[in-house]
Amino acid sequence: MGRWLRRKPKRYNSNTYKLMEKRINISAYQQDHPTSSTKRGSLIRRTARWIYFRLPDLISYGYVFMYMYTGWAKFNNMATFIKGNSKIPHLGQYAKAIGYGIPSLEVALAVLLIIPVYWVKRSALWASIVLMGVFTIYLSLMVMFAEKKLCHCGGVIESMGWKTHIAFNIIWLIAGLYALKRTKL
Repeated sequence: MGRWLRRKPKRYNSNTYKLMEKRINISAYQQDHPTSSTKRGSLIRRTARWIYFRLPDLISYGYVFMYMYTGWAKFNNMATFIKGNSKIPHLGQYAKAIGYGIPSLEVALAVLLIIPVYWVKRSALWASIVLMGVFTIYLSLMVMFAEKKLCHCGGVIESMGWKTHIAFNIIWLIAGLYALKRTKL
């Protein structure tokens, strides 16, 4: 056989050996810890980052779902909703206007929150926060001062206890304020 068929061993300088050793050590570490990656971070970290950057949109879509659900439930039980509103002290005389106005407003806000135009979405988010604040104040006053507590929120939300309902509204109010603060489309 000729000399040209034999391979000469490659000679590496000391920096190349250090780099190869580092790669081997990293690979051995990744075999022991497969969820960890030096380039992109762990799956949990990437997921948390994904949620953090999209949290204002997720909160807006939560408002969309909640308003569409409760508005539709009120429209389906319109007679019961108006009859219940007529029993509210000081507001009973406006029961029919409230009965048609609140579900219409909720559905309209749900539709406006989906529109991807910045000023429309931001205005709808403002209106949603104000509406949630009004609902929270109404429930708090109802718990403190009314003998017969009336809630006609619709669906599952109506079946919550009073303290749970107020806590639910406050959480959504704070979430809406956070989304409004972070919304910079």
